[in-house]
Amino acid sequence: MKDLASQEAPTLAQVAPDPAEIAQAAAQHGVVQVVPPVDGPGGLLALLSKMGTVIFTDGETPAPGYPDLNVVTNAGRTTKPKSVFHSDTTYIARPPSYSALIAIEVPEQGGATLFTDQYAALDALDAGRRALLAGARVLHGPTDVPETEAVWHPLIRRNPVTGHDALFLTALARCRRLELRDGTDRSDLIPDLYAHSIEFQPPRRHFWSRGDVIVWDNRCTLHAADHSAVIGTRTLYRGLVEGEIPQQGGAPT
Repeated sequence: MKDLASQEAPTLAQVAPDPAEIAQAAAQHGVVQVVPPVDGPGGLLALLSKMGTVIFTDGETPAPGYPDLNVVTNAGRTTKPKSVFHSDTTYIARPPSYSALIAIEVPEQGGATLFTDQYAALDALDAGRRALLAGARVLHGPTDVPETEAVWHPLIRRNPVTGHDALFLTALARCRRLELRDGTDRSDLIPDLYAHSIEFQPPRRHFWSRGDVIVWDNRCTLHAADHSAVIGTRTLYRGLVEGEIPQQGGAPT
C-alpha cells in the first residue's frame, strides 16, 4: 500500500441510527458514520438485522458473546497485520451488500480504515476502456482455494438502491479471471483496473474512537486498514448484511 498518511481526505457522512436511512445513505455515499452510535455489539446486531439477513464469513473468529459478528484485531500478533483494498466476501453468490464495524479497543496512534469510491472509479475510465468493459465479468475466489469454489460477478455492477453503476473488484489475489462480453479472456487488465480503483483519488479515511460505528456499501466501495503506524491495540467487531445476486451494470451513456 502506498503512503496514505500524508493525503488529505474528506470526512465521512453522518447518519442517524435508522436502518432505512443508513442503507440509503451508504448506497449513495459509499460509507457513513452512525451518529449517535448504537449501544455496543448487541445494538449493532439489532441494527443490521433490520437492514437484512446477517451473515458470517467462514473462517473468521466470532466475537465473544456475539457469534454473528467477527473480530478484527491486532491483539496477540507478533507481526503487523496486512490489509489491501477489497470488497468483503465477494466469492459467494450473494456477497454482503453492507458491512459495519464497531470500535471496541482503539490504538493510541494510527489504525484508520480507508475507503475508495467505485462509482467515481468507473466514471473516471476513458470512453474506450468503458466500452471495452461493458458486459465484462470477473471470477472471484477466496485466497488459496481452487477455482471450482469461485463465482463470476459483473465487473460493472449496478447498485439497486441508487441505480448507479460502479466498478466491482476486490483484492488482486481474489480476482482470478476477467472475461469480456464475447468471452475473450482479458485477465491482463485486472492489475491496471485495480490500481486505477485505489490510486486515482485519495481515499476517505476514518480515525477511530471507542464505540464508533461505520457502515459501508460493498457494491460501490473498496476498503482497507492502514496498519502502517499503529501503536496500541486495535479491536473492531464486524457484521455483514447479505446482498442480492450482483446485477450487471448498463453500457456507457
